[in-house]
Amino acid sequence: MSYQELQEHIWSQLSLRKRLAGRAACDRILRRAVRVLPTGMMSQSNPTEQDRLMRQTAADIVRHERHSSVTVGSILLTIILSALVSEVIKLLIAWWRARSENQVLLRGYQLEISSNG
Repeated sequence: MSYQELQEHIWSQLSLRKRLAGRAACDRILRRAVRVLPTGMMSQSNPTEQDRLMRQTAADIVRHERHSSVTVGSILLTIILSALVSEVIKLLIAWWRARSENQVLLRGYQLEISSNG
């Protein structure tokens, strides 16, 4: 599976309400999630610790998105972003857990994104 196929997979799994933020926002959030998700720690953690890491990653991404957004004061945007980030990360984690091959792919995507900026 290519990174573009992962983007398509995540986008197709989002609920209609989450799509309100748009495809570009979803792709940007997924890219950030792939880049910062602590896969090394997650692969060595129990499910409870993985959930904690997932929540922390989501909070970090929401904070970053809120600060980089032109409309920082928008309460509606913050609500939509929070919901979108949570769902994208849940879908990414579910995909990551589904097959050991996906864990290797995600690590490759992380390296690719880090080297491309």
